[in-house]
Amino acid sequence: MRVLMAHCDHRGFEVERFGAAWARAGGDPSELVAVTPATLATVLPGLGGPISGLLLTGGPDLEPARYGVTPPPGMTIDGDRPRDALDLELLARAEAGDWPVLGVCYGCQVLNVFLGGTLVLDLDSAGKPGHKVKEPKDRLAHPVDRSPRSRLLGTLPSRFDVNSRHHQAVDRVAATLDVVARAPDGVVEAIEQTGTGRFVLGVQWHPENLAQPVHVEVFRTFRAACLAFGTS
Repeated sequence: MRVLMAHCDHRGFEVERFGAAWARAGGDPSELVAVTPATLATVLPGLGGPISGLLLTGGPDLEPARYGVTPPPGMTIDGDRPRDALDLELLARAEAGDWPVLGVCYGCQVLNVFLGGTLVLDLDSAGKPGHKVKEPKDRLAHPVDRSPRSRLLGTLPSRFDVNSRHHQAVDRVAATLDVVARAPDGVVEAIEQTGTGRFVLGVQWHPENLAQPVHVEVFRTFRAACLAFGTS
């Protein structure tokens, strides 16, 4: 099984971080194939076999022009255009090939934008503080409430605690996505695709840094979808 794992060129630590999370979920880290903007042209031709899924890791601020928003004067956007282009291209390939998709933090946001949604540029400025808690990375910052409608998070408790390292979030939700978890202040914490049997899920927190069973389950269910897709 080969699951593409997208990350920024300067964030090589994601390989170890997500590999450990994958192992906690019962997988072999070698099942994850790292791809960055600089390596895309060489990684995909060298796979020599089918792709079973796409994992989008955390990263920068998505370029606001991609969802039709202009930042107000003085607001800093920490972008990475090559990473944006990488994830959008891989999402297009995933859609064409029906691959399972899991997006984490930035990956959740780019999934929403790819499908036609928008983002909140800065949660603090929007009156939603307390979501950018950087250290320690496994600190549980706040609870989230899971929707009973969720198809992909249905094995998780109705309320559980998450870590939080973001200052942007999903704003207008893409038409083909459904919000399946929110923070107490209403910030979107998880989205999933509706009207299809595909596994397409975005989570705003960082389950790769958490060893509690509820967070391991996110990767376990995604890996199970990738395994099923690879043998279909």
